[in-house]
Amino acid sequence: MPPVSCYPLLVIDAGNSAVKFATVDRAGAKPRIVASVETPKLTVTRVRTIFRQIRTRSAVASCVVPSAAIILRAGCPSVSLLEKSSALNFRTDVDRRTVGADRLANMAQAAQRFGKNVLVADFGTAATFDLLDEGGRFAGGAIAPGLRTLATALSQGTALLPVIESKPPRTMMGKNTRDALRSGLCGGYAGLVAHLLEQLGADGRQVIFTGGDAGTVAKLVGEKVVVEPLWTLRGIAVLGALNTREASK
Repeated sequence: MPPVSCYPLLVIDAGNSAVKFATVDRAGAKPRIVASVETPKLTVTRVRTIFRQIRTRSAVASCVVPSAAIILRAGCPSVSLLEKSSALNFRTDVDRRTVGADRLANMAQAAQRFGKNVLVADFGTAATFDLLDEGGRFAGGAIAPGLRTLATALSQGTALLPVIESKPPRTMMGKNTRDALRSGLCGGYAGLVAHLLEQLGADGRQVIFTGGDAGTVAKLVGEKVVVEPLWTLRGIAVLGALNTREASK
């Protein structure tokens, strides 16, 4: 019996800030984003509308927001959510009960693309740093606040400091409050990222930056990295195809 095809496949990346919907036409194809909805604004009606507008054979989602998972299932009962029991294309040395599906998807694409020696840093509401080691095993990683999360927390925790945009400053010597905040935030964040990359053993490995702030952070740290905005969606597609094959056996 020929293997069951899952293509065209709808892949969904449901994070704390946004839920992205993309289609993948064949194995290894570039995901094409067809919709993006702010997570707090996601509704069952919106999900149903998106699914009606897209012709796909199957759908798979990575979701780190429990309320969004409920909405996705209600809007499309056939969607498959990546879970702790989902089949993986790599070995692990982590507690899968506590690891988010987005991190597993990032490692799945690392294993698919390079096989081993990859560090993936994903910069969203939170920043995750995960390592696929020299044996092709998910060795673990670190979780830190995202760049914009830090900027918002600083403003909310003080009486007079505003929320600032997270673009790099022209100079670290701020001459007003906004510029001083930008210098401290961006300079400090660059130090945080550089330190974690060093401690997690990025030297000599392929380093991938993804997530909404990946480009900004890459400029801040000045490290030689590859910025791949669609990395997580590609990983979700890898795991979606794998689990479709496993389910058909």
